[in-house]
Amino acid sequence: MTRAYESTHDLCKRFRCSSRTLFRRMKRGRNPFPAPCIRHVGSCNLWDAAEVAAWEETEWAHARAPWTGAVVRSETTSALDDSK
Repeated sequence: MTRAYESTHDLCKRFRCSSRTLFRRMKRGRNPFPAPCIRHVGSCNLWDAAEVAAWEETEWAHARAPWTGAVVRSETTSALDDSK
């Protein structure tokens, strides 16, 4: 079985972000970006293309899901509503 790899440069172009952003996304609590499977000091890292594709699908699923957060009302809005 042949594995496909993507370099840091490829991923930065694909997601239109910096390499620093990729590493920040690895630290997220919700759907962290997969770690590189091959690391080279002073050279480019390589990521497993299948792991990156799975991460991307999960990101799309989160983006398409309806937002379920609570509505936060500010004090100004509350004061205006109470004056009516």
